[in-house]
Amino acid sequence: MHVRPIFTAALRLLVAATLAMPALAQAPQAAPQPAAPAAAAQTMPPAWVIRDADTEITLFATIHALPDNQRWLSPQVTQRFDTTDTLVLETMVPEDRFELAPLIQQLGIDAALPPLAARLSPASATAVARAAQEAGIPLVALDRMQPWLAALTLSEASLTRLGISAANGVEVALLARARTIKRDIVTLETPAQQIGFFAGLPQADQIAMLEATVADTVNARADVDRLVALWRAGDVDAIAREFAREARASPRLYEVLLAGRNRRWSEWLAGQMGRPGRQFVAVGAGHFGGPDGLLALLKARGYTAERLAPPRPAARRRR
Repeated sequence: MHVRPIFTAALRLLVAATLAMPALAQAPQAAPQPAAPAAAAQTMPPAWVIRDADTEITLFATIHALPDNQRWLSPQVTQRFDTTDTLVLETMVPEDRFELAPLIQQLGIDAALPPLAARLSPASATAVARAAQEAGIPLVALDRMQPWLAALTLSEASLTRLGISAANGVEVALLARARTIKRDIVTLETPAQQIGFFAGLPQADQIAMLEATVADTVNARADVDRLVALWRAGDVDAIAREFAREARASPRLYEVLLAGRNRRWSEWLAGQMGRPGRQFVAVGAGHFGGPDGLLALLKARGYTAERLAPPRPAARRRR
């Protein structure tokens, strides 16, 4: 079972990495400032609106981890966010960032497991050992981990080496702004549920996830940059096509982390249309495009999402 590098980047940036989630519980970050109109006109992460007579839901595609100094909040999205009643996120960790440690220990570590290398093919064991050395993680620290936890541990270390942090992610900034302007905050899933998604994967899929994490580390930055560029260009269909290709290699991983969650979220969103008010729903960009994405699922339920157009650059004055 092989997963291509672009899917590795997607796992790192579009799936809520359990070990990176404590960034959402850190001290409040500065609320994000809107990008300058000219910059926003060039690249604006996509947003859509579904509405009826008394309900308006803005859907905003996010990236969970980004490099420093990314400007992505357009004036249009800022205006919609600031006039909303509620921010909806995928999840939010407890205030005590270590509260989840017992659950991670219970589901991710087993003292009776053989060494990790013994559970992998020789090639995969060599790749994991190399990745652990590059990350400065003693291989023995991974030995009693389930493959999913080893994958997330190495993934978080890889992002750190690339200068990419969940503390710079879109959700952290939106959460800070919501708290600043005193908006209600709702989550679609609990942290325990998200940990369960990974822990519940069959061993073959956990190993595929681990192999994807350590594969082709030479091109990791290029793959991440490409994914972020697709997001900034608003091309969620291109992201969806990458995921669809990998569905053939790891259908269970695709179902658990994307397709299944999209079906549940689309049902929840349809239910919210019966409640008056305005909501701002911010979830990963990998959840929107393609036949299994939120836009297609909402359309099947009778809700056509209107894409927010990027701002037009101001016309130059003639001399």
